Amino acid sequence: MIKWPFEITCVVLVLAASVAGLVIFGSYIVFSGIWAGGLIGIINFKWLGSIVKGAFSEGSAAKYTIKYLLKLFFVITVSAFLIYARLADPLAFLVGFTIIVFTVSLQGADFTNRSK
Repeated sequence: MIKWPFEITCVVLVLAASVAGLVIFGSYIVFSGIWAGGLIGIINFKWLGSIVKGAFSEGSAAKYTIKYLLKLFFVITVSAFLIYARLADPLAFLVGFTIIVFTVSLQGADFTNRSK
């Protein structure tokens, strides 16, 4: 089995889901919703990883609390804007945003498979 980097796996799954959404529903709003949710989910996950890594290595809780709140504000603001402006379908956005869960599951299952 091919071992892809985490980001590549996420983008491939987002692409597959968005194309499937476009074919099934025939709507570009569904397509853009899945893409927007997927990209925001990837950015959110990587940003959270850097915040946690920095908090554990340096230990300054106040600085990383502010970074976490800024990340949270960014995700909420961009998500709300995309949905409110009808640039993304809310359900499609949620599907794209949760693709990160499947990617983590796939990567984790591959990591724990030690029978090779």
